[in-house]
Amino acid sequence: MRGERASTLVEALAALSTEELRTFVSDALDRLDEGPRADLEDLLLQRAARSASGWKPAAPPSTFVEEATAFVAAARRAGKAEPSAADHHLRQALTASLAGDYHAARVVFAALLEPIRNGDIYLGQDELADEVLSANLHECNRQFVTAVYVTTPLAERADAVLQALDAAQGLSFVDDPLDEVAASLGGNPPELADFLPLWIARLERDARPGREWESPRERWLRAAVVRREGPSGLARLARATRQPSMAHAWCDALVAAGDWAQALRAFEECAALVRDSASRGDFLDGAALCAQRLGTTDLIDKLEAAWLGAPSLPRLLRWLVSGAASAATIRDLAARALGKPTTKVPSLIGLLHLLTGELNDAARLLSEAPGLGWSQDEHPGHVLFPAFAWLLGDARPGSAHEALSSVLPVPTPSPPELPTPTLRDLLQRAGVMSGCSEADRRTLLEAMKAAATRRTEDILREKRHGHYRQAAILVACCVELEADPVTTAALPAWAEALRTRTSRFPAFQRELNEGFGKALRLPSTN
Repeated sequence: MRGERASTLVEALAALSTEELRTFVSDALDRLDEGPRADLEDLLLQRAARSASGWKPAAPPSTFVEEATAFVAAARRAGKAEPSAADHHLRQALTASLAGDYHAARVVFAALLEPIRNGDIYLGQDELADEVLSANLHECNRQFVTAVYVTTPLAERADAVLQALDAAQGLSFVDDPLDEVAASLGGNPPELADFLPLWIARLERDARPGREWESPRERWLRAAVVRREGPSGLARLARATRQPSMAHAWCDALVAAGDWAQALRAFEECAALVRDSASRGDFLDGAALCAQRLGTTDLIDKLEAAWLGAPSLPRLLRWLVSGAASAATIRDLAARALGKPTTKVPSLIGLLHLLTGELNDAARLLSEAPGLGWSQDEHPGHVLFPAFAWLLGDARPGSAHEALSSVLPVPTPSPPELPTPTLRDLLQRAGVMSGCSEADRRTLLEAMKAAATRRTEDILREKRHGHYRQAAILVACCVELEADPVTTAALPAWAEALRTRTSRFPAFQRELNEGFGKALRLPSTN
């Protein structure tokens, strides 16, 4: 609950006596339809059973196991069943589990969850079972795993728990099975210290070193190792599997503990361990963050290593302005970066040309860029178009220039976050436009017009309706930068021609006319 009404509701609940609150809940339940009422009743039973009062619900009748298994057998033969009947038996099993009858709950959950998960019993769903079932499948899964845990002898428990998780896999997300059991029991599972090594050994049998993405079993292994061994265990797993997720968990654990010196070594080791450049860049960023926190003298070197190891706009921005670099230093660094064989991303090459004063090269990259793909990191449009716009004029409030920030993607740094200057900060510090001739300005504007025109034509050809506003703002921004500040009533000929060519796209025309209104300071037609 949020806001003033939420505060009032909290006060109202506090004003009721215990008996008045009981009466209110009972009356409220009577007002609900069957589905919402059953959901709320489930939550009420779970909250009460896990309260400090020690209360437990009465177990279902002794015949409920036989009835549930008979229902499943009949449903399997028919291939389908009424979801309300499945809900009934699942809720009976939930109640049995809350009452402490784990053996009965285990039998019923085992009978029901796997055929529901496999689609052996069709309940009328289009895709997922929870579309038609009102019983909380996550809670069913949790109670099933708990029932298996507490009813299986220690020596057989790891295999049994894993089989239960597999039987219900896909019905709900399980981050850490032992957390689920602990939540169900209200504390650590029994015999946890003895179970953990068996559980880890069982999961390690299924680990597959070298895969980029971790499987559910590998995620459960990571959680178990953290619980038993802490960061040192995660280090062992990261080295053994070379999986980014394992490596991230190791580094994150050290950062959370505030051990920046160990974290620095871990980040650098993980950068060498992983195979994909995206993860490598994250670890190199982490090493730079640790160097910053530790105050080491090689921070600039680590920022450069991150930029070269996984080129991206945020990493390039950090490196270029590191150490309070002067305009001359930024230009020298940009020239050095252009000579690196790893510098192949068009958006970054264009920015580096801009910083070194090679405006024609930067303009050519923008004017020749494809009309589609602007949301991709390597496309020069989302970097060079706003950079050129800022260099050619200020963004007044309500202008098309100002609206650029709302329609062009802005790269966001991945955690761990380092201070990152904006593109505008970099251009200001580099003094790019000092000594820029009128011919240079025309070159930049012509490149913007070519890019905006191609973007418009391509998205209209492909009918990318979601990008109509962006294309219109790009065109309007060019008009705004080109228009005479005194005579602003008429469109430039190229823009009028573009409007005429696109007249059969009314949705785009609306966006375009709105953009022209911003550019020419015309009153809104809305």
